[in-house]
This record gives sequence, C-alpha cells and structure tokens, in this order.
Amino acid sequence: MRTHVIVLIVAIASSALSAQKNEPTLEQVMERVGRYVASYGEKAAVVVASEKYSQSVLVDGADMGRPRDLKAEFAIVRVAGGAWTGYRDVIEFEGKPVQDRKDRLVSLLTNAEGDASELIRIANESARFNLGPVSRNFNVPTAAPFFFLPREHERFAFTRKGARKIDGIDTWEIEFRETKRPTLITTRAGKDVPIEGLLHVKPDDGTVVRTRFKMRNFADVEASPEMRAPQQRPPTNPTGQVGTVEPIRPVETNKMQSEADIEVTYAKPPGIDLWFPASMVELYQGPIQVKLTPVMARTTTRAKYSDFRQFGTSIKIVQ
Repeated sequence: MRTHVIVLIVAIASSALSAQKNEPTLEQVMERVGRYVASYGEKAAVVVASEKYSQSVLVDGADMGRPRDLKAEFAIVRVAGGAWTGYRDVIEFEGKPVQDRKDRLVSLLTNAEGDASELIRIANESARFNLGPVSRNFNVPTAAPFFFLPREHERFAFTRKGARKIDGIDTWEIEFRETKRPTLITTRAGKDVPIEGLLHVKPDDGTVVRTRFKMRNFADVEASPEMRAPQQRPPTNPTGQVGTVEPIRPVETNKMQSEADIEVTYAKPPGIDLWFPASMVELYQGPIQVKLTPVMARTTTRAKYSDFRQFGTSIKIVQ
C-alpha cells in the first residue's frame, strides 16, 4: 500500500512540474498583450456601440440628488497609421434627445474622408455632461489599453498576482506600476502623476479581459489662480486628442486628496469575433468650492455597452 502511495505522489509531482514547464513567463505574456493592443484597431476597424451612462455625486458626504443618466454612441475608430482610439457622442440627456445628435457619429465615421478634428470636437462637447469634482474628456472605456502598447512597457513594473476567472474566462491577474519619469500623465505644472492598477489577460494570446487603473493626488497642489491638472501626453493618443483630469475650479486649500479609479470589463458581443468594452465603473474624488469653502466631492459612474455595429474597414480618419 505504501509503495502505491509513493508512486501516486511522484506522478502528481511530475504532472505539476510538466504544467509549470509549459506555462509562459510574465515577460512572454506581456509581449502578447503588447501585440494584442497594437493590432486591436486594425481588427476593430470602425465599431459603434450604444452606451448607457449613469453618474451619482456626493458633496461633503451629502447626496446631490438622483443620478444623471445619459445615452451616447461610443465608437472605436482606426486612424491613419493603424492606431486606434475611442470617442463618445451624447445623444440623450435626462431622457430627452440632444438636438441633431442621433447617428452624427456614424455619419462621420462612414465618410471616406472622416475628419479627426471633428471627432475631437464631439468628444470635448460631450464632456460637458460629466458631473463631479473632476473635469474629464478621456473617460472612455478604451483609455487603459493605450498604456500597454509595446513602446510603453519599459516604463512599468509588472508583477503576476495570480489567476482569476472573469465571467468564466481563465485570466492572469497582473499588477502594474508606472516607474519611469516623466509619467504618461502629468499636471499642467509638470508634476508627475504615476498610474497603477491591475490587468486581467488571457495568457495564451494576450487578450485583455479587464483593466483597472488608478491615479492619486493630482489635485494636491497649493492654491493657485491657474489649474494644475493632469493631462495625458499627446504621444499616447495618435489622433492628437489630449485628455485632461482637473478640478472644476480653483480651490483655496493647501492640500486635499484626489483620486481617479476606472475599471472596464470586456466581452465578445454577439456576432462579432472581437472583445469590446461591456461595462465600466468609475470613481472620481477631489475638492470643489461651495460658498467659498473647499469641500470634498465624490462621483461614481456606471456604464453599459450594447448594440454593437461594425462598419467597413476602408474608412480612414484624416488628421
């Protein structure tokens, strides 16, 4: 009996060693992630989804009323050079249509000579519907993958945290922390704002299943007549669109905490053999002025994506 037990233990140990030997390294998995992100726009071409976006705000701990609900069209767009980015066009606000908006994004994207400057204008225009202490125009669900283009990997420290199932999919959980300076995001005054967070990816091909990234203390500056707010450096976005994160107005305070935390989960829409954003949850916290007194405000948002439509692959967005 004892001999059989020993043989069984040896067999189990041998099987475990064999599986471990065939497992990719963290470096190999991140190389796959880089290739996946770089090729994403070519595969996605032009995809437009319907977005339902809800925002809730607390100011100094008090609820500021019912959530603000928006409906929008969200597009993943391939631009010149094979790069890609995402845009939002709000078409309904508080249950009422926004004039002359429906299908505006689709019309622009299906034009053989689409204009990138018009896309940027639409994105900035839609940003005015955002609530809370942090003004933003980069809060699109495809923002995080830009950080993991192959050329940006050297600026991060990556650590495998373990394995996790996301909606039934086996993924690696990889922690990332930006270590290189200057950072991808800086304040207008030049202060570095490093990002950190988690990636959940399929180790066999680098498919991104979930992203979560955080920024902290970007509003921790001395009182100033100008806003010293984080902005994404232009090279990260091939269209030249510059995303910003900033308090709504100057706050007379020496130091107040600020935070942004964005999590996006991806899935395969019916009929399309590609992974696209399925949901997004955001948290923004920072100072605002109420009757000349600085107080903390907190915004939480939830977005859902559906009704994905894929258009032709010959569209070129002119920069």
